[in-house]
Amino acid sequence: MTEIRRDLVLATIVFVAAWSVYHASHSRAFESQDTVPNAFLPVSVLTYGDFAFSSLQAPIMFIWSAKTGHGNTQTLSISRWNELIPGVGVPAWRYHEAGLLQIQSPRYFLIPTSRRRAGTDQALFVGAFGPGPGLTALPIAAAASWLGWPALNDPYVTVQVATITAELLVAASVAMVFLTAIAFTTRRRAFVLAAAYGLGTCVWTISANGLWQQTPELFFVSLGILSVLRGENAWVRGVVAGLAFSAAAACRPTAAIVAIAALTFLLVSDRRAAVVFVLSMLPAAIGVLAYNNYYLGSPFDFGQLAAGAAIATQKTGSPDLWQTPLWQGAAGLLFSPSRGLLVYSPFLAAAFAGGLLAWRHHKYAALRFLTVAVPLLWIPAFIWFDWWGGWTYGYRPIVDSVPLLAVLCIPALDGLRTQSAWRYAYAAAIGWSVLVQGLGVLAYTPSGWNARRTGIKGVTEDIDLPEYRARLWSWSDWQIGYLIARLPKVVDGER
Repeated sequence: MTEIRRDLVLATIVFVAAWSVYHASHSRAFESQDTVPNAFLPVSVLTYGDFAFSSLQAPIMFIWSAKTGHGNTQTLSISRWNELIPGVGVPAWRYHEAGLLQIQSPRYFLIPTSRRRAGTDQALFVGAFGPGPGLTALPIAAAASWLGWPALNDPYVTVQVATITAELLVAASVAMVFLTAIAFTTRRRAFVLAAAYGLGTCVWTISANGLWQQTPELFFVSLGILSVLRGENAWVRGVVAGLAFSAAAACRPTAAIVAIAALTFLLVSDRRAAVVFVLSMLPAAIGVLAYNNYYLGSPFDFGQLAAGAAIATQKTGSPDLWQTPLWQGAAGLLFSPSRGLLVYSPFLAAAFAGGLLAWRHHKYAALRFLTVAVPLLWIPAFIWFDWWGGWTYGYRPIVDSVPLLAVLCIPALDGLRTQSAWRYAYAAAIGWSVLVQGLGVLAYTPSGWNARRTGIKGVTEDIDLPEYRARLWSWSDWQIGYLIARLPKVVDGER
């Protein structure tokens, strides 16, 4: 068996193992409203041939107002049209046909457009996070539809299709981190690093549990890094990496920062690949700009910025999206007890040492562009208005940097082979990281710690409210400690 074939077999084993863990441990607690448009986009593509949503197609994406008699109205959510209106016992679709059920507002993750669905007067809305993430679920949704699975009719099944897509994408990123690592270190260390990345970071608890923007971004960024670092010729390094990084940016625009860092590296090391890289990025870039222009009226209007302004006003009183002091966001997402990367995944601290070693030793010179990409990728998250990421577990706003950090751990891992004390400490850090992520999968609930009720009157200490935001910095009231304390109840069957 050739070395390349052996590596591919091992990577396949890594992929299957990672996906098996993700699928077996899937927790609906991590599914968020943010992921709803991504899950439903394949339905729009396959059913209507567009990238938008209407109220008749997806009532779950809207807040409704129902007239219940005597001049009273009630606000409610509707997942399916055959649901009964509470207190009335009439299916929602009948209420809607009678004019007794009206849209109160689209949910925060939708942006109105001036478009109408072809052949109807239905107003169209688009997801605030663009079409990129949702399109990654299209192959599985199309296969499910072709096989007769009711993916286009049942919202629950639609979400399941998106979740399976998320599991596969993250598992593939674990395999690609493994393949990248063995170009610089032994297979044993590459296995350790891939396992730590796959099980000891929030890619398990968050990204593999729902189709977020960051979920396909992890896959495409990992593929781009692998192509740049292990591509055997300019075409692989240029075409594959260019397509991968452009797809990552289509899922989350800040991924363009990593693309620019990779392009800079190629301009120095392989100019032919750099030219092909740029050309390969154009189709996705043109597609995103055309989408923005068609649905939002301008190539440079991004839905997330429009939706973000409204949420920023709600949470902070100001529409300014970039209002957090840089030092505060950095301290919070790296070190705070309930959001810090180095608290939830301390083994990634080796990436800082590995970055320094990459600049000291020529063997790791190809990794240097990652040391530039990581801090630049972090800055937008640090200064974003809700640096803590709302109700979540750990460091979700910067989870897309984790594959870069994992690869940067490689030089430090190699250095541990002669340092037994540090080797044991690093093993302990990996153990804690896996424990914390497993705890999250097992015991986390969205409102559990993030909006904890305390006192006799049941005061809700919502961390999204300014008066309770100091909880993010408390070691006596921290998210991990809260889950450890409630773990016995979870074991007894309480969720």
